[in-house]
Order: sequence, then C-alpha cells, then structure tokens
Amino acid sequence: MTRTDPTAVRRSVSRLALAGLLVLSATAALPLASLAQDADQITVSSATDELGTYLVGPDGRTLYTFTRDVTPGVSACTGGCLEAWPPLIIGEGQGLLAGEGVTGTLAAAPQADGSLQATYRGRPLYYWQGDTEAGQTTGQGVNDVWFVASIDGSMPPDPPALTLGTATTDLGTFLTGKDGLTIYYFAADTVPGVSVCAGDCLAAWPPVTVPPGNSVAAGEGVTGVIGLISGTDGSTQVTYDGRPLYYWQGDTEAGQTTGQGVNDVWWVADVSGNLPAAQ
Repeated sequence: MTRTDPTAVRRSVSRLALAGLLVLSATAALPLASLAQDADQITVSSATDELGTYLVGPDGRTLYTFTRDVTPGVSACTGGCLEAWPPLIIGEGQGLLAGEGVTGTLAAAPQADGSLQATYRGRPLYYWQGDTEAGQTTGQGVNDVWFVASIDGSMPPDPPALTLGTATTDLGTFLTGKDGLTIYYFAADTVPGVSVCAGDCLAAWPPVTVPPGNSVAAGEGVTGVIGLISGTDGSTQVTYDGRPLYYWQGDTEAGQTTGQGVNDVWWVADVSGNLPAAQ
C-alpha cells in the first residue's frame, strides 16, 4: 500500500491555490472595456414592407411602440399589458447595437421592476405576443395605440396628418407645426402628458392637434419623443417629450414668435424638450 507524503500534499495544494489567485488577479486586471467586448450583444435592425421601415429585434421579430408612452424612457405598460407586449429587455452585461438602417438613438432605460428596457428615440420597445416569427406585424394598430416602431419615430405609419418641423432664430431651435407656425410650451403643464390649458386659455393658445386615429411625423431636426394625448377640450393633442404643444393666436404666419415670454409662462418649444434658457 502506497503512503502519501502529507508534506507533498500541502505543497501541491499551495501551488493550486497560488495558480487560482494568479488567474483571478489577471482577470481583475482586465479593463472593463475588454470584458464588455465579450458580453452578448443585442442588435436592433430594420425591416421594410408596406408599413414602411421599422425596427426588428435580434430574432427578426417586429418591435412596437405604445402611444401612451409619453415620457421619454418611461413605459406606461404594466401588469397584463406586459404579458401581451413583452418589453425588449437588456440583460446584465449585454450591449445594445444599431444594425443596418437604424439611424435613431438606441438606449437602455430602467423600469419600475429594475429591468433595463431598450428604447428608440426615447420610446420603449416591445414585442407582441401574436407575432411568433420574423416578418409578422399582427400587432399593428391594436387598440389604435400600438404601432410598429418606425425608423423616423412617428406613429402610426399611415400618411401623417402633421409633420413637426424646426426653425432657428436668436431664440434657439424650436418646433413648428402647420404652415410653419411656431409651437409653444406652457410652463404650467408640469405633469408629462397632461395639459392644464382650458377654456379661454385654449382660445388664445390653440392646441396642436391631429384628427383622431391620425399620426404625427418627425421632420428633420426633430429628435424628441412625439406623443398624443386627450386635451382638455377632448381633441387629440400632440406632445413632445411629454410636453403638450400649442400655437399662439398672435402668430399669423411662419417665422413669428410673438408668444415668447407671454405672462412668463409661454415659451417657444425648444427641440431639447426643455423650457428656454430665458425662463
């Protein structure tokens, strides 16, 4: 029977432990960027058909946006909604890549449950339970609030009733609407997606609206999130980064900004989504 030398065993264990420490030290010494390169990547690409050009996930399935998501990066879909419309989640250690044709900004936004949901131009992205394979778009138009995630950020992809544009003056770069008229923010609208302008206020500051069921498109330079809400008069009012939008009765043609600073609460709708620095 062969006897094991206890001293030799201790030396062997010591060598193994030292080797393990060296491996751990070498791993810890790697820069974070190097480690990130080995992480899985989620690639968001595009597809084109009769609905236009829209986003698809890593498996080619169609991605959708929700018109009730009016605050950039914030999902209004909860509970059973999430079962029907699973969000595109970015797992721990994963990266988010823009595939061919994806020209807008992709980002990750933390949600209420602590997960990270992918967003495009600020809009959270979702799948639809009814789509089981690439190329399907059965979620298009569901309840008139779910639409394929168009490359230009507009919803829905039917011919838009309004295309927001921009103008640049000494006030900065701000939004314009129909006939190039200047669009304004109301400082009293402090809750995203909620207008407090009613009655005589709306007579002086008509809301920027579209007919029910119609869409709004983003023109060149319009990079924020466009949404639709029910205004205080029941109209379908347009929002930008959650802020309700208005015209001013005193502006009668493109280029005028006579509503700027009225009562220290009305300001041209800066494309940054913020109240102008003059505030």
